Amino acid sequence: MTARKHHIIESSRLFTDIPVKTLSNPDAGIIDKVKESGLVGMGGAGFPTFKKLAFGKGCETVIANGAECEPLLEHNNARMETDAAKVLSGLTLSMRAVGAKRGIVAIKPKNALAVRRLQAVLDAAAEGSADYDIDPDIEIVFLKDRYPAGDERAIVRDVLGTLLPPDAIPSAASAVVMNVESLMRVHNAVVENLAVTTKDITVAGHIEGSGFPDDVSIVVYDVPIGLKVRDVLDALHVHTPTPDEQIMIGGPYMGSLGSLDSEIGETCGGIIIAGPEIPDPGPMGIIVCACGASEERLRAIVKAKGAPLVDVRLCKNACRLPNGRLKCRNPGICPGQAQNIIALKKEGATSVLISHCTDCSNTVMQVAPKLGMRVHHATDAFMRAGDEPIIRAFRKTVKAA
Repeated sequence: MTARKHHIIESSRLFTDIPVKTLSNPDAGIIDKVKESGLVGMGGAGFPTFKKLAFGKGCETVIANGAECEPLLEHNNARMETDAAKVLSGLTLSMRAVGAKRGIVAIKPKNALAVRRLQAVLDAAAEGSADYDIDPDIEIVFLKDRYPAGDERAIVRDVLGTLLPPDAIPSAASAVVMNVESLMRVHNAVVENLAVTTKDITVAGHIEGSGFPDDVSIVVYDVPIGLKVRDVLDALHVHTPTPDEQIMIGGPYMGSLGSLDSEIGETCGGIIIAGPEIPDPGPMGIIVCACGASEERLRAIVKAKGAPLVDVRLCKNACRLPNGRLKCRNPGICPGQAQNIIALKKEGATSVLISHCTDCSNTVMQVAPKLGMRVHHATDAFMRAGDEPIIRAFRKTVKAA
């Protein structure tokens, strides 16, 4: 796949009252400044960044997660294109905070412009001409273009060669993994003494009225936290979604349905507007993937399609932790779904709804159509709205140039 087209808009062009808060102690240390800034992981987890850095002390590697593996979202990729120096500065500061000797940017080769901008900054750092204090030995490592390339355990596996157990965190491999936007805001806190009051987002899907075609993501930098979805759409002149349209907060895989009154939070990745689910007479079965939409959301999709539900089964790679959360044993590498598909077929299902990773989707497609079963993916409505191919079979990884 090639990188998705995106148009970048500075929030100052849309909103007049953008909150700015400076830190009280400009001489504080890295972790203390990050703590006062209020920064949390902006990739979705929302874990306080100062705690991640403090807990990561002694780790050998800090990895910048530039995968942005959710389809349609582009704001992390955009930041690497326009603010590569700040991202690398934040990575360097994070390395120093934990005492790591190695820094890595994990990115997909399809994001060629971002790669070039990152490399240009590293070259400048090696020559002593970079805008900020940046470690010139930071490496750029390419990820495969598949979902979920950005899962922390998938990144540790693909970058460092260590597959962690489902209940482990990257520190078990002596690594800290941080989202690209989080790293940029580490720079903002430490170098520019700024607290976190805004969030980058992507607006995509049915964006009639914006002046941009539907197959373009609108990246909006520094949207005030607490602003409502309706305020963002109004500022972009996007049409007010009709009652039968869906509003996704976040990405098509792991996001949640919202409304015009939903607020932009620290972990909000985007706003995607899509049409209704395509009806299916069913009966329909569900396979829940630990890397995709929740069982609750999948049940809601089945209901929206008007299909009777036959059964709910778990992906073979999914395991449930003591806290009740589902985790994948090996994110993005599927052992096969034939057993689940055949079982659902025997129970009377004529169609199946999945939310699987790229590899799992491929294994489903090897079996279900041969049994005469229709396949739906939880992301379908949103991929169609964004003029992207719906997720069914494996698409080969783009090779690095």
